[in-house]
Amino acid sequence: MLRIDLKKAVEEIKKRSAKIVLLQLPEGLKTRNLEIASELQKKTSALVVSTLDPCFGACDLAENAAKQVGADLILHFGHSQFYSPEVPTIFVPLGYELENKKLKELASRAAELLKKSGIKKISLCSTIQYLDFFGLLKKEFEKKGIAIEIPAGKNASPGQVLGCNYSAVSRQADAVVFFGDGLFHPLGIAFSSKKRVFIINPLEAEAKELAGEKELFLKKRFALIEKAMPAQKIGILLSGKKGQFKMQKALELKELIEKHRRQAFLFTADLIRPDYSLGIEVDAFVCTACPRLAIDDASSFRKPLLNPSELEIALGEKTFEEYEIGEFF
Repeated sequence: MLRIDLKKAVEEIKKRSAKIVLLQLPEGLKTRNLEIASELQKKTSALVVSTLDPCFGACDLAENAAKQVGADLILHFGHSQFYSPEVPTIFVPLGYELENKKLKELASRAAELLKKSGIKKISLCSTIQYLDFFGLLKKEFEKKGIAIEIPAGKNASPGQVLGCNYSAVSRQADAVVFFGDGLFHPLGIAFSSKKRVFIINPLEAEAKELAGEKELFLKKRFALIEKAMPAQKIGILLSGKKGQFKMQKALELKELIEKHRRQAFLFTADLIRPDYSLGIEVDAFVCTACPRLAIDDASSFRKPLLNPSELEIALGEKTFEEYEIGEFF
C-alpha cells in the first residue's frame, strides 16, 4: 500500500498563503483523489482543483492547467523534480509500506542468489517510491558479505533511476540489483550498463535474474526495426510537454532521414496516442518524447513506432549489435 504524507503539502500551502492549489496525481493514485483533496481543504483555506489528465512523470507538470485555473501552487505527487517549473510546485513523495520482517527475508534470499551467481559487489537502484528501503537492504546485503554501491545520479537521488536517466547505476559493480516492480527499468539498466541485472520485487516477494525477458524484448524490437527499414515517409513525433519537448533532436532526425533520401514530417501533440495518428499516411514513426512511449505503446500503433537509436539502425547508420537503450535519451 502506498504511504501518503500530506504534512509538507499542508505546511507549504499555509506558508505561501495559496488560495488555489492544483492537484496532480499519477494514474494509480486517482482512486484516492477525493481523500487527498478533502484532507487538504480541511486543513487549509485553499481551493483544491484536481486535473484529470494523465500524468507521465515530473517531465509532465500540469503548468498550463494551473495557469488556466489561476493556481498559486501545484502539488505534484509521486515524482522528484525534473526541471525548474514556471508555476511554484511542491513535489510530494510517495512510498510503499512494506513489512520489515518480510523484506529482510526477501533480501536474504536475494543475497544467497547473488552469492551463488558469483556476485561480490552490486550497484543498488530503484525508483523514487522505494528509496526509503535502501538502508535496510544495504545492511542485510553487507551481513552476507556483499559490497554495495549506491551512486548519486545526474538530477536524481542516490540510486534513483528513471525511464530516461540511468546515471545512478555504477559501472564498477559486478552486477546491478533493481529493487522494485515492473520490467521497464530493469531492461533499461541492462542495456545501458551492459551488466547482469537482478530484480528484487517486494510486491511479488520475488528475487531473480533478468534473463529471458531481455532476449524476448530484443526479438520484438528487432522485428519492429526490420519492419521500418523500407519506410520512405517517416513521421517525427514531438511532445508538447515541457519536460519532453526536443525540437533540436527532431531536426537532427529530419536531417538524417533526408540524408537517406527519405521524406520526413514533423508532428506535435501534447498527448501522443495511437488513435491521433490514424489519418497520417506515413510508413513509420520515430518518437522524440518519453522513450517509454515507443517501448510500451508500440503494439497499439498501426505503423512501426521507434526510438531515435532504433531509427538509426533502420536507416543503416548503426548495426543491431550497437543497440542500447541508454542511447535513446
